[in-house]
Amino acid sequence: MNKKNISTKLITNNKSNGFTIVELLVVIVVIGVLAAVAYISYSGIRQRATNVALQSDLTNASNMLRQYNVYHGSYPTSLDSNNCPLGSAPSPDTSYCLKATSGNTYIYTNSTSQTFSLTEANTNGTVYTITDNFSPMLHTGSLSNFTAPTIATGTNPYGIVISADGASVYATNATSNTISMYSRNTGTGALTALATPTIATGTNPYRLAISADSRSVYAANNGSNTISMYSRNTGTGVLTALATPTIATGTNPYGIAISTNGASVYTTNVGSNTISMYSRNTGTGVLTALATPTIATGTNPNRIAISTDGASVYATNDGSHTISMYSRNTSTGALTALATPTIATGTNPRGIVISNDGTSVYVTNSNSSTISMYSRNTSTGALTALATPTIATGTNPYRLAISNDGTSVYATNYTSSNISIYSRNTSTGILTAMGTIATGTNPRGIAISADGTSIYAANVNSNTISLYNRN
Repeated sequence: MNKKNISTKLITNNKSNGFTIVELLVVIVVIGVLAAVAYISYSGIRQRATNVALQSDLTNASNMLRQYNVYHGSYPTSLDSNNCPLGSAPSPDTSYCLKATSGNTYIYTNSTSQTFSLTEANTNGTVYTITDNFSPMLHTGSLSNFTAPTIATGTNPYGIVISADGASVYATNATSNTISMYSRNTGTGALTALATPTIATGTNPYRLAISADSRSVYAANNGSNTISMYSRNTGTGVLTALATPTIATGTNPYGIAISTNGASVYTTNVGSNTISMYSRNTGTGVLTALATPTIATGTNPNRIAISTDGASVYATNDGSHTISMYSRNTSTGALTALATPTIATGTNPRGIVISNDGTSVYVTNSNSSTISMYSRNTSTGALTALATPTIATGTNPYRLAISNDGTSVYATNYTSSNISIYSRNTSTGILTAMGTIATGTNPRGIAISADGTSIYAANVNSNTISLYNRN
């Protein structure tokens, strides 16, 4: 055989033993498909394992809490950092500590001595809740309307609060100068107006605050520069004005907040650019102005919020587009502006909330239709804008609510008449939009029950409260 034939044969053999470009591409695509299927299958298995672990943890924890109740006669008031019950002596009772699978975190809520709500969140964002009368339920944070979606209020309801025991809801009626009072079915969340459905306030009550022990309610009266003070009957939910029914504020009080320990009350005074500071008698509910009764804010302070540790107070300044930041003396209640006293927001900040773990702060910016997101230094109280500092809302957002488990945030949108729904990453504080749900006309106030099952929005120009189940 000559050299030419040998060379030709070698070349022919090389061609027949190789792969074409098309064949290589097909192989790559097949490998990619198989890898994707394997990943999806693995992810599904891992998620199912997470769900099973959460449900198992909560079932076991519920049994432990029931055993605690049998022994002590009541459920614990809270849990310590080791998930051991606090309340009746010994406190903590280490015989009834709750066990959590690695990566899962408990959030416990005690509404009454004979009820509880226990939420457990995984680091991947999956959340389940169990209560004294329900099995473990997956929480998505989405909302659905009640069968009877609204209940009537007085004229122009602004603020709304729910008692910690979940048995009562109250709404301020800014034009009829009253508070509407409702009993709440703690099983279904349905509201019923009390037999005497309202109680008088001062002029133009805008906002409400209720003490953690559910024994006192306070209304900021924007038109009469006062706070109306009420005692609450914890059995019936009926409010009664105190013997001295009001105390003076600065000019045009707008927001009002009460510290978790019940020792301090604060109002933002939009007309005098100050915060009024009061000590509260935890036995009687009577307020007394501090020796230095006010501290300066930015321009037109709107809402005010206190961290659950009681160490920090924040006020949104509608006119200067900032948040004023203060440290709080937990013994006296006196406020001191931080060294850097303000941080920028969007345009016309209104509502403000702080996560229960104290790591995140959120503010609605009414005229830029966004929420500003901040991390909070739990040692100093200083705020820092997140790397992605805002997220879009509906038109003209007013008020905010955050679930006790920290997994959901809700904003009322005044002009678009809906609620924006967000999931919250409990590690980073970042919000993710989950959609909206319609309200009545021009919602302002919003409140979420301590057990996380119900949300209520006050609709200013339809004179109603919208009722929602939280899923």
